[in-house]
Amino acid sequence: MKKLTFSLLILLFTHASFGQVDVHASATKQVNEMIAFYNMRDIPKYVDYLLPLYYGNENKYKEKFTETWERILKQDTDTIKLVGFLKLAKSQNQYQALFHINFKSGKSYTIGVSEDGKKWSFSQPFSEKMKFSQLLEIIPTLDHALAESLDPKFGKRINYEIGEIISPFKFKDINETEISSESLKGKVVVLNFWGTWCAPCVKEIPELNKLVEKFSGENVKFIAPAITTTNETLKNSFLPKHPFSYDIVVIDGDDYVISSYPTHVIINQDQKVIEIIKGYSEDNIKRLEQTIDDVLN
Repeated sequence: MKKLTFSLLILLFTHASFGQVDVHASATKQVNEMIAFYNMRDIPKYVDYLLPLYYGNENKYKEKFTETWERILKQDTDTIKLVGFLKLAKSQNQYQALFHINFKSGKSYTIGVSEDGKKWSFSQPFSEKMKFSQLLEIIPTLDHALAESLDPKFGKRINYEIGEIISPFKFKDINETEISSESLKGKVVVLNFWGTWCAPCVKEIPELNKLVEKFSGENVKFIAPAITTTNETLKNSFLPKHPFSYDIVVIDGDDYVISSYPTHVIINQDQKVIEIIKGYSEDNIKRLEQTIDDVLN
């Protein structure tokens, strides 16, 4: 009896293993087909392999989406090269396969999704710099286990959510003066996540300077976390041309869940996030000013 049970277990294990290999094999075969059509510039067939969400999940938009790709790739000679299969996952009864590719002369990925393990649709190529939280916006069903390969910092980044108390922070500004959340308790704190390369960020600086001036007698601290720059670049090159009245601190943008720049985060006296404003517009500046007014009064 024990011998028979052991034989059945071996048979079941072998069957499960072959099932997984079949899923792996079908995903690999179809990702190779997709890549071949892209490299041959057979865009209609390439688009057939893409996730339908890219063209609005409706076939009536598929033709226009294909035409857009054809126009983009008319003068483009870049190709996709499959480097290898990385991981197979299953989430919410959906198979997911992660592939490492080379695209635009850099390390990139594509993710395949299948409901039955036989017919696959794939994401467009994405860079290794893409955060897993951004991928979840594209494919909400993604197994979080894939983050181990794609984004080891996933779940560890500082995130701001309306109604939530902020994570403690301790910055040093460009003059090496320390600014901490502990020292700012009881103050309204306005964070402006920005970059010198971001045209809308630079455009709004004069208007932000006016806000600092308006609230100069109030219990408000304006801090501008800057990414992809250095203290030296800011002091020697940027600020002489673009004076900025905020307290500027240089941060590693990869430590934060910030998807667009500029992003303004307004924090009340109890260190709770009360508003998040993304992007530049005159209306957003007015909204920022009104929010600060509301918190103070």
